[in-house]
Amino acid sequence: MQKWKRGSWLVAMCATLLLASACGNNGNSTNNASQSAGNAESSAPSSASASTQTESEAPEGKVTITYWNGFSGSDRPVLEALIKKFNSSQDQVEVKMEIMSWDVLYQKLTTSSASGQGPDFIAFGPENIAKYYDLGVIAPVDDFYSNSMIDTTLLPKGYDQLLHYKDHFVGFPMNYFAHALYYNKDMVKNAGLDPEKPPTTWDEMADWAVKMTDSKKGQYGMTLPSGWVYIPQLMWANGGDVIDYQTKTSMINKPEAVAAVKYWTDLVLNKKVAPAPNSDNLKMFASGKLGMMFDGPWMSPQFKAAKVNYGVALMPAGPARQVTFGAGLSMHLTSKGAKDEKIKNAVYKFAQWWFEKDTQKEWAIKIGFPPIRTDLASDPEIIEENPDLKIFMESANIGQPWLVGIVNSGKILSEVFQKYFDQILMKKADIQSTLDQASADLDKILATER
Repeated sequence: MQKWKRGSWLVAMCATLLLASACGNNGNSTNNASQSAGNAESSAPSSASASTQTESEAPEGKVTITYWNGFSGSDRPVLEALIKKFNSSQDQVEVKMEIMSWDVLYQKLTTSSASGQGPDFIAFGPENIAKYYDLGVIAPVDDFYSNSMIDTTLLPKGYDQLLHYKDHFVGFPMNYFAHALYYNKDMVKNAGLDPEKPPTTWDEMADWAVKMTDSKKGQYGMTLPSGWVYIPQLMWANGGDVIDYQTKTSMINKPEAVAAVKYWTDLVLNKKVAPAPNSDNLKMFASGKLGMMFDGPWMSPQFKAAKVNYGVALMPAGPARQVTFGAGLSMHLTSKGAKDEKIKNAVYKFAQWWFEKDTQKEWAIKIGFPPIRTDLASDPEIIEENPDLKIFMESANIGQPWLVGIVNSGKILSEVFQKYFDQILMKKADIQSTLDQASADLDKILATER
């Protein structure tokens, strides 16, 4: 049986959220609560920590910098090889990398930082920035950008949100992804639809979902789990949002947001176009029982390996705009690393090298993720290796992150999204009154951040 695995870098983003995202153990894209960071990915190491050190000792004259991350999946050997390549490419900086499970990483980061120990730089998702910046764990890096060490105009639209906090640059770009629409071409054909003309609007996608649904065969047109990835992007597409980031107040029960939830839950609950929220959506899609699903580039290699006849398209546009969920990991200089000018400059040198074309091409080709640079969007070598990346690189232009700069992001996900959207999708609770209560709870959480 095919073993479904998620890119481990994505687990970094999911690991601290205490809620399922696109990392569920049972294959459900967005509906699995992560009770601990280590169970966010079924393929993550079971041991408490899996460390690697690229070099035992730096050659004489080189500045050694320590790098912590949780790239413990199939991307691990690729990153290790790139670190080794960097170390041998110049005689100034030696990166000593330690890879461990994400739960161990966060535990170690908190305790080691309190004692002035820990890494010189680290990688994690944007939901961690506010927390660790306020704790004094990571440092501002404004001079990296004021000295134009990378060309920020080459970053995907909106990516700068992942690098800013409290009017400071606080990170360096590492990778980025945005969701797209996967569809099963065989199911599309059997429903009398054209697989070469995927839906471009909500109404077209809804029509496809209805036509591909056959409850007698246990076959469904699409999925809409209750997790945080799907719901916000549907609200955005209808002109709404979850949070007003300027005032730090809830928008989850505003008319645009409510209308979006009503539109899609009507399809799910009344027209029965989706399986139960706890279903194994990935397995269903691969076996021809699920017509469409939103997901990231990490699924393409797995569907290819399973010989699924699938297509990938941009997220269909909503009534207000075309938008999708986008996020990624960034690297961060720690306060420990910032105390030593040589260490800081060495981290800057590595961050600059990571952004170079050749590095990004090798990373993208070998792990199957879009490069962070938009000027590589049409690179023939990348597209030839993985044609799906063309769509995912285009998706980056409509990608939108969220909960950036929100300290209590994990609490919002578990106490608002998991709780109330489960009530709507699993218990058929009234949408307006449920979102009113969700909004009240969300405002209580946000009040601590104003």
